[in-house]
Amino acid sequence: MKLFLDNWYKKLFDELKETKYLRVISPFISEQIIRKIQSQFDFNNFELITRFNLHEFASNVSSFDGLRFAVENGAKIWGIKDLHSKVYLFDNRAAIITSANLTNGGLIHNYECGLYTIDDHILCELDHYFENLKSLGGEILTIKKCEQWQKELNQVEPQNSKISSLPDYGSTKTIIDKSKFYYVKFFGTDKNRMNSEFKVRDEIERALCHYACGFSIKKPPKQFKDGDIIYMARMTKKPNDYAIFGRAEAVKFVEGRDHATPNEKEQREWKKEWPIYLGVENPVFIDGKLGDCILLYDLIKALDYESFPTTKKRVQNGEININPRKSLSQQPYIELTDKAVEWLEPKFNRVLETIGRVPKSYINSLPKSDIDWTT
Repeated sequence: MKLFLDNWYKKLFDELKETKYLRVISPFISEQIIRKIQSQFDFNNFELITRFNLHEFASNVSSFDGLRFAVENGAKIWGIKDLHSKVYLFDNRAAIITSANLTNGGLIHNYECGLYTIDDHILCELDHYFENLKSLGGEILTIKKCEQWQKELNQVEPQNSKISSLPDYGSTKTIIDKSKFYYVKFFGTDKNRMNSEFKVRDEIERALCHYACGFSIKKPPKQFKDGDIIYMARMTKKPNDYAIFGRAEAVKFVEGRDHATPNEKEQREWKKEWPIYLGVENPVFIDGKLGDCILLYDLIKALDYESFPTTKKRVQNGEININPRKSLSQQPYIELTDKAVEWLEPKFNRVLETIGRVPKSYINSLPKSDIDWTT
């Protein structure tokens, strides 16, 4: 381990000569430094975690042109709100932990301090830290997104009062309400999977899930409490997966009340087989196609056995080679771990912001339940 108080610029580029894969955490960047790195390094092997605050770009605190240049040349970039740490990872062999941003000031002009290390334990911890931030960051920044942000930035000029109102598109840590449980409720069967072009509005109209989720008489939803969070997922084909298209709050199941009426069974034939209700409140749906939604297998791919309390407990009990996907077979729903919710919730909200949400006017136009949920 070595302390560095200057020559950060020289040290960075000396390390690049021996590096195949570069990962950087830096709240602010400068175009000049980004271009200098790109002239000596393949940006297809460069990952950057930074901030996506348009106010900071408009105020020239960080360089939007540098950010876009990096994306155009193959860099993979994520944005985190309130990011402050600065870390430079050179493969898995060395790292710099520093106060210096990836800017001229940070690397050349400012008084900065930091440590260079090749300690295996520290490198492993930094690798986990980087990957956790990357998971929180959600989707990789695209050229299309840069073009959208450029239009917003073009609407303001330096010293313009509108700068302060520019949004921050970085991700933030999801706060889990420990008093609630979080579930994914599955819609459809293996025989009637829908393709990615199927519209979410059509699924809402088919399932009438704006007021209740259906269950079989053999498996009434007695586990759910008032206020538990229900993510709704439709079984899909090509790929065979579960597209998460909605979210709502559960209404506790009441025996003798929460059962489809004869009129509701006539409205939807499938309710004869799944006549038991779990009522929901405050539903929110993605106003797009199933292909626009988050896929459950992506969550499993990211978190493996930590996706569900059931599989996590089996690993803690000593089981090995557990396939979390098998936990979904023949199940009407599955509970999520806190870690899974932290992965899923920001992605769901980001799709809502990008694609939009189904308007209340459409939901209000759908059939209502015959059940008085207040009794």
